[in-house]
Amino acid sequence: MWEGRFEFGDGWAVYRGRTDVNSPHRHAAIQIAAGVDCGIAMRSRESEINARVVAVPSMVPHEFLRANGDVVAFYIEAESPLGRVLRRRIGDEIAELPENLAMALSAIEPENAIAALSEFLDIGRPEAPDLRLSAALSFLRAREGDGSAIGAAAKAAGLSAPRLRELARAELGIALSQWLLWQKLGRASRAVAAGASLADAAAAGGFADQAHFARTMRRMFGVTPRVAAETLM
Repeated sequence: MWEGRFEFGDGWAVYRGRTDVNSPHRHAAIQIAAGVDCGIAMRSRESEINARVVAVPSMVPHEFLRANGDVVAFYIEAESPLGRVLRRRIGDEIAELPENLAMALSAIEPENAIAALSEFLDIGRPEAPDLRLSAALSFLRAREGDGSAIGAAAKAAGLSAPRLRELARAELGIALSQWLLWQKLGRASRAVAAGASLADAAAAGGFADQAHFARTMRRMFGVTPRVAAETLM
C-alpha cells in the first residue's frame, strides 16, 4: 500500500512514506530514491537493483518491487540546475549512489535534502542553460504547457519549431512532448493536493479528460490517479 505524502517545490517534488509494487513506468524527471531505514528493490528492463540509494534517469523504464520501510523519492526537473548536473553525472542507466546519502535525503525539510544532494554532486556554478530554450519553456509554462503553443514559443525564442524540439532533446535529455506532459501532470497533482476532484484536476492540468490524466499518471508513475490521490491529499 502507498502510504505517504507528496510535497512540491521549485524544480522538484518529493514523496515520503511507504511504497508498494507498481507497474513499469517512466517519468520525465530524474528520480533519486532512498530507503530511510531500509534498502529498496527496483527493476529496470531485465535487471533488478537492490540498494539504499538509487538514481533513475529521465524516461528510463522501471518499477518499485519492495521496500521494508519508509522511502523518500525526489523527482528533479531536468531543466533545473541540479537536474542538468544529475543528467551528466548519472548517465542513461539506473545507478546506485553512496549509502551515506540516505540520511541526508531523509531530512525533514526537503530544501535541506536538496542542498545535501547538491553538495554531494559539488554542482558549484552549473553550466548556464541555453537562453533560447529557457525563454521557450517559460513561454510554455505561462500557457500551461499547451502543446499547440510550441510554434509560438519557438518564434518568441527566435527558433523554428523543429529546432526548439532538437534543442530540448539535447539540453533536457527528453523530448519536448514528454516535458509538456510532465508539466501537465504536475499541475493536475497540485490541484488534487489542494482538494480538487480527479475530473477537476484533469482540467486544471490541461488534459483532454480524466481518462487522459489517468493514462499519463499510470505511464509516468505506475499507479492510477485514484491511488496517487491518497498520497496527495
